[in-house]
Amino acid sequence: MLVAADRCTDATVQVLQEAPPTLPLRWISISEVPTDWSPKKYALWRLSDEAQYEWCVLVDSDSFIPEGWPEVLLRESEGVSAILAPAWLEKHGGLSALLSAYEGNLVQLEAVGRAAWGFPYMATGRGWAVRRAWLRLGLFLWRKELSGDDDLTLQLIPSKAISLRWAPTRSPAPASFGLAVRRKWRHLQTAKHYPPLLRLSLALPPALQLVGGILGLLQPISWPALLLAPLAKALALYKLKAPHALAPLWADLPLLTLQTLYPIGAALRKKTWIFITFAPTYV
Repeated sequence: MLVAADRCTDATVQVLQEAPPTLPLRWISISEVPTDWSPKKYALWRLSDEAQYEWCVLVDSDSFIPEGWPEVLLRESEGVSAILAPAWLEKHGGLSALLSAYEGNLVQLEAVGRAAWGFPYMATGRGWAVRRAWLRLGLFLWRKELSGDDDLTLQLIPSKAISLRWAPTRSPAPASFGLAVRRKWRHLQTAKHYPPLLRLSLALPPALQLVGGILGLLQPISWPALLLAPLAKALALYKLKAPHALAPLWADLPLLTLQTLYPIGAALRKKTWIFITFAPTYV
């Protein structure tokens, strides 16, 4: 295991220094970041430079991974360049945390579904594997971006070389609405680099569902039909054993509203919203 202590101001370095010698752990300390690199990209670049094997398995520090997870993820990796797995979010807070968890799980549902149909477009730092050469290429090409070390790298890889595994991880969702918005706006910087058709295919369905829902409210006879989409999402999340599978029954309309507004954020210049980004802790 490789760990980068990236400009840590807490006890991370002390914990690493006091780690049992039997623990298969190597770590590096980063005191400064080059001006043409974003902090996370640089930390991953330094780690990939230290890697001794062909495969890199990436997982966030706050993600829970079950025993034997890396072995399941990397099973039958011959001829494959990247491996995806579901990465669910769990609520640790109030209603805003539940809404954020639902959105994250809905995004995972779409990402997993597209990958299963042969159209992968997104990976997440909460758990995936990629060959070292591809990872370093993606990190270097997108080194100035705050986010996107996962999905922008994945989109460089031919779809036939990307595989899907049932090896889910679980992570806490942002505890407040403000934290959720900050993370989403940081991700919007990445979305601006998606191919136009992909962006359209991601933005159009929630907008159409929202417009259809508003029009449906004007016709009381059609109100039962408005439950079809939330019920379908709830069933899909339940079948995939995602947390909070019943959230679509109340959270779908608020989320559709947010998703319809997201493209506005994606169109903003970076300097107008970079102040609301946040720096994750890399441990």
